[in-house]
Amino acid sequence: MMRGELPNALTDLTARADRIQFVDREGEPLNVSYQNYWNVRDVMALYEMPSVLIRLFIAAEDKNFYDHSGIDWKARFSALWQNVRAGKIVRGASSLSEQVVRMIIPRKRTFFSKLLETIDARRLENRFLKNDILEFYLNQVPYAANRRGIKQAARFYFSKTPDRLSLREMTALIVLVRAPTSFDLYRSADKMNGLIDRQLRLFFEQGLISEKEFNQALSEQLILSPPTLTVQAPHFLEYVRSVNPAAGKAAETTLDVFLQKKISEMTRQRLKELRYRQVSNAAVLIADRHTGEILAWVSETLDPATQAINAVLAPRQPASAQKPLLYALALTKGMTAATKIKDAPFARAVGQGVHHFKNYSRSHYGDVTLRQALGNSLNIPALKTIEFIGFQMYYDFLKQLGFAHFDKPADFYREGLALGNAEVTLFELTQAYLMLANGGIFKPLRVYAGQESFKERRVLPETAATLIGHILSDPLARQLEFGTDSVLNFPVQTAVKTGTSTNYRDAWAMGYNRDFAAGVWFGNLSYEPMNNVTGAAGPALLLRSIFTELNKMRTSGALELSPELEKRTVDGKTEYFDPAVKETYLSEPSDCVVVSPENGVMLAIDPRIPRAYQQYPFSVSCVPKGAVVVWRVDGEEAFRGTENTFFWPIERGRHTVQAEFRSENGKTAAQPEQTLIVR
Repeated sequence: MMRGELPNALTDLTARADRIQFVDREGEPLNVSYQNYWNVRDVMALYEMPSVLIRLFIAAEDKNFYDHSGIDWKARFSALWQNVRAGKIVRGASSLSEQVVRMIIPRKRTFFSKLLETIDARRLENRFLKNDILEFYLNQVPYAANRRGIKQAARFYFSKTPDRLSLREMTALIVLVRAPTSFDLYRSADKMNGLIDRQLRLFFEQGLISEKEFNQALSEQLILSPPTLTVQAPHFLEYVRSVNPAAGKAAETTLDVFLQKKISEMTRQRLKELRYRQVSNAAVLIADRHTGEILAWVSETLDPATQAINAVLAPRQPASAQKPLLYALALTKGMTAATKIKDAPFARAVGQGVHHFKNYSRSHYGDVTLRQALGNSLNIPALKTIEFIGFQMYYDFLKQLGFAHFDKPADFYREGLALGNAEVTLFELTQAYLMLANGGIFKPLRVYAGQESFKERRVLPETAATLIGHILSDPLARQLEFGTDSVLNFPVQTAVKTGTSTNYRDAWAMGYNRDFAAGVWFGNLSYEPMNNVTGAAGPALLLRSIFTELNKMRTSGALELSPELEKRTVDGKTEYFDPAVKETYLSEPSDCVVVSPENGVMLAIDPRIPRAYQQYPFSVSCVPKGAVVVWRVDGEEAFRGTENTFFWPIERGRHTVQAEFRSENGKTAAQPEQTLIVR
């Protein structure tokens, strides 16, 4: 719009304004920002405004508004005569239409500008209805602190909506518009009260209010109430700003402020209950399963030093909370829910030593099904499952799901990926669970209306994804470790999984039902360990309470189970199978592993020591019963026997070393080839 040119429509002005305020899905403000010239968020239709306030505004500002055509000549001449008699400006006579023109086209106050204002007021009245002009005025009239319109002013001074204002409060808003740069109840209440009393008397003398209303308004004490937000969600807004292409302009977000407030209170209460067990931080993320919209984003702390850290986006070790993704992939590669996996002591070479893996309870159950392995969160079967899949394939699958914090290649994490040793965020893990909840369709989490995101894509067959949900919601599947009366048995069918990282640094509880997906993390952002807080003992109780609240919002049904799955009886129990996947029987890896040499080790010949005494130990953790170990150096057999250790005479050069276990029946189990360099 060129300077001096009126807009085609009054709403064009606010439509073009920068929208820098964030609101929740119902329009509730999430932040306070009044940097716009125009009021773009707190706009009311004329019929929504109190009729008393409208009537009094017209009486005070332009009593002949509905009778003139833009300029009240009678009022203007009367004001001119009063100003001449007083020898100074004591009264203005701008009509509401002229005031609207002044808002739209600010000009220096001169005789010529007043003439232009008069012309533009006539043009405005010719183009718009009176009610349109009045509505625009009441929504855009300026107040102190950059507030505009009666709704913003009512909230700023009294924390009320206009329809809840008393007569005295309405009159205050009417008086304040006369000098928005100098009139402010917060700065000059005494001065303003005198002006308000004077205006009330004028209303009474004009017959606009009764004597009773007048006396009641005179005796009323104005109580100022600075506005507060319904809910605080700074970490959520920080993320919205980072992904919103409008770069800080207005966004109608997906957050539900009432759910946010409730979950924040519940989370903080649970943190206080666990304070004595050295827990300072917690995070919760809740998403609508159907849309991927985030409904609650909570980052709570009892430690002021971590107040600014967004715990939802903090990388942490997911531990067993990541296992459902491992088994979901395994179901596509030939394993079934009935596949037997041996849960027995298990060791693997780590560096120059051997690591003996254990289940959380340090118990072993022998042959267990995949259903039992996942339900009871057993570590040994998970390690054997990732060996069956291949850690590179599992790594690639997790990256496909948006796990962006893996900063090292797959062979760095290796089998530890099965136990959740690579850090992820609650955001990433909840998004992955949302995929399971949606039957294998990856649906990116969304935080504001109209957010452009990656196209939904299928990453797992519906059969595999829904079967994982069936297992995670099956109380019998987890009874070995959690018992039959577990806190994880929710009233409405819900897939639930917990996780606890090494030394109790992270505790997780993840879940989804037919309508929502949610994740909870407890820990210390300082990385200090908690005092024996597990996923089941800490966040699981909060997750249970969260789903109780969610089920009040929407009556959720049973989890979906793919109709493509076939029901069969195995060992007297009902199980589900995908007929499209060819079952592969899981071969048990040997528990005897190479301890030395470590892959890539470098040695040097010492010229001061006779060569016959310079030997390097090749070792295995054990030799299977009835078997022999065969050591090959550069493809040639160097030793065969039942001893754990063989001393190899070192030779200069780059060598390959491999151990093979040979059983009595001639079967061979070759260990991974190692590289050794001698200088």
